[in-house]
Amino acid sequence: MGFFKSKKGSIISDYFQSTQKQAGLTIGEMCDVAIFDDHIELEGTIHKNKARLSLEQITDVYYGVETEIIQKSKSVIGRAVTGGLLLGGMGAVVGAASGVSPKQKKKHHFIFIISYTSSDGSDQFLQFEDTRLYKGAKVAKTLKEQCNFPKNENVGELIL
Repeated sequence: MGFFKSKKGSIISDYFQSTQKQAGLTIGEMCDVAIFDDHIELEGTIHKNKARLSLEQITDVYYGVETEIIQKSKSVIGRAVTGGLLLGGMGAVVGAASGVSPKQKKKHHFIFIISYTSSDGSDQFLQFEDTRLYKGAKVAKTLKEQCNFPKNENVGELIL
């Protein structure tokens, strides 16, 4: 399989990062998710474990954005020194005061979840992160179409 090509014989495929131990994959392992006419295949890149899931078993497909808010502390000393160098003693006080409140940064994770009914009848799910941002949304859309799910173009966002 080439870098920008789908797996041979599949409708579409792309690589996703496993976010949990599932289907013979380890956490953080990249996995090739390939969609065929009647099933999907998952193949890990490290251990080469393969799993196959019939489209009839799939109950839902989700692709969306999870936003993580990260609190980062500012450097009080660095700001005081910079303020002092630029504006003297008063600048040092103002620089130090500006570094008291934490800085917030948003980090976006693109999540791909496949819900399915296992062979024993229990509800399960496979969760991946789309780290490459190449064809992830298209893979999810194609999988929904293959499973005959209703069309929904909205991308969900979950803020943590």
